[in-house]
Amino acid sequence: MNKKFLSAILFGALMVSSTGTFVSCKDYDDDIDNINKELTDIKSKLSDLESKVTTGGAYVTKIESVEGGLKVSVSDGTSYNLTIAGTPAGSTVVIDKTTGEISIDGTPTGFFATTGTTPQGESTAPYVKDGFWYFYDDATKAFVKSEYKASGNAWAVQKGDSVVLHIPNEAGVMQEITLPTSSSALTALNATPNNWISGKNIAWSKAGADVTWAGKKGNVTAGQLLIGQLGSETATVTPASYDLGAQELTLVDIDGKTAPVTVTATAAEGDYVTDRAASPSGKWNLAIAMTDEVTADNIATAFTKKVNGVDKNVKYALAVNGTVMTGYEYVIDTQTVNESKTNTAYNKANIGLANANVALGTSTLSLNAATAAQAYDSYLTFEGASKTLAEAKGITVDGMNITVPATAAATSGLSVTVNILDITGKIAKKDIILTIAGASVSETETVAPVSIKISTVNSFSVDLGTIFTNLDANIAQNADATKTTVTTADGNFFALTSTTSIGDGLYKVAENTAIAFKKADGGAATIAARNATKAVITLDYASSKYITAAKDIANIYGTFNLTLTLKDKQGNELKKVIVPVTVSKPEFDDYYTANQYAGWNEGILSSVIDNSTQDAPKVEMSDKLYTVNKKADGSPMTSGNLAYTFKYTGYDGSSQSGKSTSDFNNISTDTLKIVKDGVLKVTSYTVKANKEVVTVNALTNNGVATDNAISVSKEFTMKLAPAFNKAKLVYYTDGVAGTVAAVGVDNVIATLSGDGTKDNKYNGLALEYGDEILAVNSGKIGQTTTEKLNNYTILDASGTAAEGVVKIELSLAENSLGELESTPLTATGVALKALAPGNSGKLIVTFTDYAGIKTQATIEYKK
Repeated sequence: MNKKFLSAILFGALMVSSTGTFVSCKDYDDDIDNINKELTDIKSKLSDLESKVTTGGAYVTKIESVEGGLKVSVSDGTSYNLTIAGTPAGSTVVIDKTTGEISIDGTPTGFFATTGTTPQGESTAPYVKDGFWYFYDDATKAFVKSEYKASGNAWAVQKGDSVVLHIPNEAGVMQEITLPTSSSALTALNATPNNWISGKNIAWSKAGADVTWAGKKGNVTAGQLLIGQLGSETATVTPASYDLGAQELTLVDIDGKTAPVTVTATAAEGDYVTDRAASPSGKWNLAIAMTDEVTADNIATAFTKKVNGVDKNVKYALAVNGTVMTGYEYVIDTQTVNESKTNTAYNKANIGLANANVALGTSTLSLNAATAAQAYDSYLTFEGASKTLAEAKGITVDGMNITVPATAAATSGLSVTVNILDITGKIAKKDIILTIAGASVSETETVAPVSIKISTVNSFSVDLGTIFTNLDANIAQNADATKTTVTTADGNFFALTSTTSIGDGLYKVAENTAIAFKKADGGAATIAARNATKAVITLDYASSKYITAAKDIANIYGTFNLTLTLKDKQGNELKKVIVPVTVSKPEFDDYYTANQYAGWNEGILSSVIDNSTQDAPKVEMSDKLYTVNKKADGSPMTSGNLAYTFKYTGYDGSSQSGKSTSDFNNISTDTLKIVKDGVLKVTSYTVKANKEVVTVNALTNNGVATDNAISVSKEFTMKLAPAFNKAKLVYYTDGVAGTVAAVGVDNVIATLSGDGTKDNKYNGLALEYGDEILAVNSGKIGQTTTEKLNNYTILDASGTAAEGVVKIELSLAENSLGELESTPLTATGVALKALAPGNSGKLIVTFTDYAGIKTQATIEYKK
């Protein structure tokens, strides 16, 4: 095996053994709930940790293998335990700094650490799969499965100045989190090789004659190779504080051969480049130029490789200090000879600048793409009246650089002459009117991170601290609030539609109407008054769409950097503020609160099978189980009722579910496997409340939004009871309810008399349900009675089952002394056969509701 060495320590640790889907029996539900909670806790900790290192400048100082997972220590003194309870500490994996050999738990493996990427652009770092360690074999250029077992599927690998955590997300699916281990560590680089792909030929030719040229590249001789100015690419680094401009950048092929080019990174600050070294937003421009190795004789093949005798373009990756940081995506296409036979000069009407806005201080003006592609060299001059105006204002040019002193702020009527020498050796020029900034650009600052949840409350507040109250007076006076923008480089954060031009990755937030500046007391603030301490940003969910297809709505969740930019009335940038924003999914409780009057008991509701007024037995659920939360202005967070679904296991073990409680119709039948032999077998079921609360057009397919609804939901348990589960027998004596009924000398348990008032107290036997009471006698309970209890008609055993009907049957418990008469229910009460004084027993009333469910009420009796 080839030996490439990674001069660092590789930490490996079992943290979690977990999969994306949990399937369990009821006995393990609590365990799984606990695991889910711990995974969610890990997600929260990782989010906080990533925010610190990507925008806060912190870095990882130590990683330890601990019981249950990993402990990550950070330079600000904090630490994070990323653990699952009950999980053992993981394997310790160490790389010998001298030989590069990997040892696991002190045992040398015979494998050697490699660094970099595979030809497919994958990392060659060791990893765990199926419980075994996999290592990259440089000889076969493939990963091989070792015989060394790992305890689980989570680990950490230190590579140079960063560490990669391989760790499950809240769904148990593995993810990679790269964190810096020093303040100068680069953990990620995202580049866009739009100009450097196959099919985009580099324009080049040979000079037809000697040319006297005042530009930086000097005079040209006949036959000299002339190459068009190569378009720059963009890159974004993590952490944003990483100084890409101070690093050695190269393009390398999969064999490690370096392309004959130089790559220079300059901070990308809006439409101009400042002389500041670092880019506070993490965005950089990459300028690529050919070295002297490339000549007119070899340019057509300098970036190719023969495949089956044919020259094919080589694909390169971008490397930082020798470490490959991108896929092999860069192509320098020079195979098409662009040499002109007529040496026609470039059409000066097409000459232009990428942007004519000029900041105060020194900045670099760039040619537009069409001009740059055909221009070998260019420089700026002031001519005619503009030369006089520039001298008066102290504005100077040098090559493509322009310097504007603060005293020349807002100078109008100034044009600059753009001089180009094209690839044919001809000179052309054009005057371009400039727009000079009204104030100098101040340093970019970063505010405290903001956390938001997508909801119908689509505004969030950014704490500006003293940034705007301490603005330079010149900036404050020249800033135009109507030109203020909020942008982001991340296309996943509420992206623009293809037909909308404002902003950079945001929809409508770039309009000043969506940004409100506030004073400390909440009142409206102005930039000129320097009293703004907050910026309120409003998002337009419904109108935000991705430009390209195949975007997942889940991508809108995560941490993003927004850039709030102050501009003058000419559109020149004056001040930038980086706003780290973490976007998360809304929770059910953000929209709804349990209704305290709905009968909740520690998150559980009780329901009764009601057949009092329905065509068939049915479970009724109130539409007032939850109340809608209010926005700050007092309006409801959402509108419309919740939708409910239920699920339970039938008495035969079958899985049952439905879209709403109405699916419980006809539950007296065997269809839903609830009632059997007069017994309610299912006494609880799970209900899920659901509501689509926000529409975000995050996914477009040929212009049609799909999969764009964000829902909130919550599961709870409903306890199910028969209609008469709370009915009871009560015997009154002088208005006092008792548990023993008296049997009179006529062997009758007297029915209820009186009306319960002070002068006509209750006496005798009655049925009670809640606040309602019904005397037990043949007049109140029979075949044709119209009397009701809790909205139910109570019939005797010979009655006909129907909606709103409960039938009763009287009996005595075993070991009771005495017998019931053949027709026990009489006009005066419940009749028993002759009893001797002192005889006692228990009277049973069996209720049978329309669902066929039988319940009982009992009372002791004594003569």
